[in-house]
Formats: sequence, structure tokens, C-alpha cells
Amino acid sequence: MQIPFFLHADKLLCFAVIFARLGAMMLTAPLYKCRSIPLHIRILLAFVLAILVAPFQWYATQSIAVESDTFFLTLAENILIGASLGLAVMLLFTGVQIAGGLVCRSGQFAAEAATEDMTTPSGPMASRLLQWIALIVFVTMGGHRLLMVALLDSFQSIPVTADFSPEGLWQTIVLMVGKSFHLALRVAAPIVTALLASTLLVGLASRAVPQINAFTVGFAINIWSTLLILFFSATLLAYLFQDQVHSFLSTWSSII
Repeated sequence: MQIPFFLHADKLLCFAVIFARLGAMMLTAPLYKCRSIPLHIRILLAFVLAILVAPFQWYATQSIAVESDTFFLTLAENILIGASLGLAVMLLFTGVQIAGGLVCRSGQFAAEAATEDMTTPSGPMASRLLQWIALIVFVTMGGHRLLMVALLDSFQSIPVTADFSPEGLWQTIVLMVGKSFHLALRVAAPIVTALLASTLLVGLASRAVPQINAFTVGFAINIWSTLLILFFSATLLAYLFQDQVHSFLSTWSSII
């Protein structure tokens, strides 16, 4: 019974490495790691995709020896490739969540603790609205399919047994973190500006008419200002998030 195993051991190890790269993306990428999707479903999806990809990699890459000491290094490199793609897109949703926090702090809304799942809208009203807009745009534009296409294309640029240097990857992740904060500022800027303008107007009105309860009136005006700005800028926010998704994926693909 040991002879068939050793005859196909290199193919089994290649399949394991492919499954590791796909599984790493499934466990870190937004929407795929959503808690509403059971873990065994994600594992099954990664397993089926690995079955489809493995035959192409068996003859396009060098065989992995059973006694090879580099197997675990190859496994770790492929896990890093898959996880980096999921983390890159997760930074986008982190930027939207930061934007929601900036809006809530500027409008003096109650803040709640963020959940670990970036694709589950949480927090105050304004933060949840921004996260829902980002999630709807991501699904509508086929972001989950773009993620899968980018990962499957990575098997052509970097086969499972190819040498991979993570130096450029770390620099790209730092660049993506900066872009995430830039996205947060661009999303929150019009809303925060409107809230500051409404606060200034309420302050001037309270000085002119001292009978006005500035706290009560200002809080109501902040809520309505936030809702109106979100309503009128939802389309612009959708286009901005869509462009950033393509930018993040193209940046990741350029280093792979």
C-alpha cells in the first residue's frame, strides 16, 4: 500500500500547497470570511478549487520530493501569498470603518466597539451606513469574483514551487495601509466638513439668540446633516470605493 503513495507523493504535496494558498485567502478575504458562511463550506470551496488547479500545476512546476526540507518553506510562502490578497482587500473595509469612526466622533454620536469581521456592519448609524454602502458596492461590482480571479492568476505568475521574495510584498502592504487611511479621509471629509459647518452655525445662532438650546438643536442638526450628506454623496462614495478595489487588486497583482 505504500508504493502507490510514494508514486504520487509529489502530486499530493503539490495539491496540499495549492490548497494552502486558496484556504489562506478564504480565511482572510472580506465576504469569504463572513461568519454567515460556515467554515466547512469555505474549506470545501477551497478543496474543490484546488482539485481544479492542481492538474495544471503538476506539469508546470517542479515536483516536490517527500524527503524535501523545503516543503514547509514552500507551504509557508503560498500561505503568505493567499493571506496577503485577503488582507489587502480587508484594508479597504478597514478604511471605511475608520471613516465611520471619524464621522461619529465629529458628530458626537455614540460609538460602539467594532467587530472582528470587517464585512459585518457595526457601530453607530453613520458608520453602519458607510459599511453597508461599501459591502453592497463590493458585491455588485463582483469583488468576490475579482478576488478569485486574482488568486487563480497568481498560479501562473508564481507557481507553487517558484521562489517568492516577500520584500516587495511588505512594501506594498505598507503602501496599501497608507491608501486605506487616504480612503478614510476622502470618504469622511465631506461629512465632517458639513458637521463642522452646522456646528459653527448653531454656535453663531446660540450667541445671537441665547434662548436656543444649542445642545439639543445642534445634535438634531448634526444627525440630519449626516443623513443628507450621505444621501447625496452615496454615488460618489460608491465610485470611489470601486476605483480603490481595482487599484488594490492591480497593485497586489503587480508584485506577484
